[in-house]
Amino acid sequence: MSTIKIISFGRLKEIIGLDFECKAENTDRLLAQLNEKFPDLRELKLRIAVNEKIISGNTELNNNDVVALMPPYSGG
Repeated sequence: MSTIKIISFGRLKEIIGLDFECKAENTDRLLAQLNEKFPDLRELKLRIAVNEKIISGNTELNNNDVVALMPPYSGG
């Protein structure tokens, strides 16, 4: 299991608080852990980036990866 850093933005920052480290082997497991620890996340849609690249599916995590949790956004 890898130690990763979690950072968050916008409304997610209000729910999660300060950046922190945790252990997870992939993003699906990480989301399950976060939803358990922060129940308010369950009702929100969010985007996930691993090492500054937005992902769209379950992604393996490695030691020292940085996972960013971002609220959905749109642009024009």
